[in-house]
Order: sequence, then structure tokens, then C-alpha cells
Amino acid sequence: MKTSDIIERYGGVLKEEPLSCITNDILMKNTCVLEAVSPYFGYYDETPRTNRPKMLYLILAEYFPLEKLIRATVKVQEKVKFPIDAVTGTVTLFNQTCYVIRLINLQNYSQIHMVQELYDKEGVQFKSPGKKFENEMAMIKMRCFFCLHPYNDEIYIDQDKPNIGFFKLPYYIPWDDFRKITSEVKFDTKLIYFDAATAYFYHNKGVDDLVRIYRENLDEEKLRMIKDRYLKVLKTIRT
Repeated sequence: MKTSDIIERYGGVLKEEPLSCITNDILMKNTCVLEAVSPYFGYYDETPRTNRPKMLYLILAEYFPLEKLIRATVKVQEKVKFPIDAVTGTVTLFNQTCYVIRLINLQNYSQIHMVQELYDKEGVQFKSPGKKFENEMAMIKMRCFFCLHPYNDEIYIDQDKPNIGFFKLPYYIPWDDFRKITSEVKFDTKLIYFDAATAYFYHNKGVDDLVRIYRENLDEEKLRMIKDRYLKVLKTIRT
């Protein structure tokens, strides 16, 4: 694949997943970190496996501008010898919304404390612990850069995470409607094993609405089958 085939976009992802508090002493004192109990919930909840991605959400003390968080993340990555794969966003739980930094596939949870301290030195502070909970569903909004390989018919596969793909929607779909549509899509048993979220990226001074799909061994053919099923369901709703 040539570098010229890759496109870069900035946008976001909206998803729903169960989260739990990390309660042991591996954290920086007086901070709160949430762990994804079942990341990519729609896939791994239906295909239980031990080798799942690890996702952590470091709860921020307040809102920080995106530029500040990106600059801080670059500085933190320069000082550690392991990838932190950090993006920013929000988590909404118990009718409260918190700003977060999401880390994925941190090699060892003992590294959380170090990462927190390095962010703190860059002026990014973390929230004090609050109510303890386990396995509670949360709405998660991530803001991130996408590095995508485009295929025909506005289908994309993530260059860095090939288990993740996207396809363009004909129009914006609110989350509650999207969840119902996804359930209908999964009635087709050939397509049942995937996790779906809504997504968007900025393009040509506008916003493209997409579906984000996660499943192991994703390829163009599987992604296209899922897209065709979504469009078929959407057509029945609109007619």
C-alpha cells in the first residue's frame, strides 16, 4: 500500500460501553481512572475472548483545550518508552459528563501512575475519586485523528488498527435510533459478530457521518457486507 493511498481526517466516535472504577493503589494519589469492562462491547460480549484490547479513561479535573492536550500527549510520549495511544473525549455516566484522556493497550497498569505524573507536569490535572462503581454503561465520545485507507463506495479501514473500519452514512442518525438499527442489522446471522459506533470526520468544510465497525480479521468484503445491510435497513425505515 502506497503512502499516497492513505488519507488523514479529524473527527470523533460515539459509543456505549460498560466501565468500572480502578480502586487499587496503582494510581496517582487522589485521581480517578475508569476501565472498559468489555471494550468493543458489541463484539466481545458476543464472542468472549481473553485477548481483548485494554482501555483506560483518565478522568480530568476540568476542561482543557484540545491543543493543550495534544501538546501534553506529545511530551508524555517523548518521555516514555512504550506507546500510550492517547485520545481525548468525554464520558457520561449517572447524568454527569467528565472530560477524559483515553489510553489503549497500556502494557502494564503499573505504568498508569507514571503517565499521570507526566501529564500533571504538563499542566493537565486529574479528577479526585468520587462514587465507586462496577460495570455501569456509559456514553463515550472520543475526539481523534483517523489515518485511513479508502476503498470504493466510501469505505475505509484504519491504517494503524486494521480491525477497525468505517463507512459513510447517507445522513446523521441519533444514537438511540442507531442502536435500534444496529440490532436490526444483526438479525442477519452472517453479520452478527461486530461492534458498531457512530462516527464523523470533517471534510470539505462539512461533516461526513459514518459508522465505525470493529471486529477481528476485518477486511473490505466483510465491511462492505455490513454496510450493505445497514443501508438496506435504513431504506426500509425511510420508505
